[in-house]
Amino acid sequence: MVQSIQTTRKYVISTALVTSLALTPVFSGSVFANAGAGSSEGDITISESNLPNVTEQEEISQDETGLIRSGDVGAAVEDIQEELQAQGYYTYTIDGIFGPLSEQAVRDYQADQNLQVDGIVGPNTLEKMTLSPSDSSENNLTITESGDDASNVPSDIVAAAESVLGTPYVWGGTTPEGMDSSGFINYVFNQAGIDVSRTHSEMWENDGSHIESPDIGDVVFFEGTYDTEGASHSGVYIGDNQMIHAGNDGISIADISVDYWQDHYIGAKSFTE
Repeated sequence: MVQSIQTTRKYVISTALVTSLALTPVFSGSVFANAGAGSSEGDITISESNLPNVTEQEEISQDETGLIRSGDVGAAVEDIQEELQAQGYYTYTIDGIFGPLSEQAVRDYQADQNLQVDGIVGPNTLEKMTLSPSDSSENNLTITESGDDASNVPSDIVAAAESVLGTPYVWGGTTPEGMDSSGFINYVFNQAGIDVSRTHSEMWENDGSHIESPDIGDVVFFEGTYDTEGASHSGVYIGDNQMIHAGNDGISIADISVDYWQDHYIGAKSFTE
């Protein structure tokens, strides 16, 4: 069984909102071509999985805006997701990224609480959630720019993968216009400044380091998904037994704990070590 391992985030958060420091980015979809009946069990749809490209963000202060909204990342967002999950509104990965899934959960919560339904978490929504907004100029939500430290690389990898969710599957494709399964891996790691081999089998044989279990931003490999020698498919691991990969329905998220993926799983590699 593939296990998820949390990594440390680079974000600093107000102690009034949360005392934790954390980092990661999440999600679900369909299986690769010829995956077989039942292999998508437990997945969510591409439309539910679509997330915006997480780009570099300037440092912001919650005291200045009083709001947490779509596009924000950090431990404050993670706290909101945890609270919504505890109340049954958010059933996906706690990733600290305020994307469409988080926004819809906030909207559903606001509707049930007779709040303004705008998908933005302000003081009134925080109060209903029992999360106190910052009440002092020292208690700020700060988001540091991404890409300024090696520890941000896993986050950059996942953000690049999330940015192309919903892209159609195109044999031989390596761009957001269309990608095949290995082309997707190539595109993602190229965005993070990492060169990898073109095919799954070459990546499995030549690139990165073999690891016992995957961490967020690592690559999980499979064999026998179609008639070829060696590794025949791979995806970017995003935690909680989930991967982003190129399947029949395009770039989507799949649950690798289902029998199909477990039967074909051969291991994981880190391309950042």
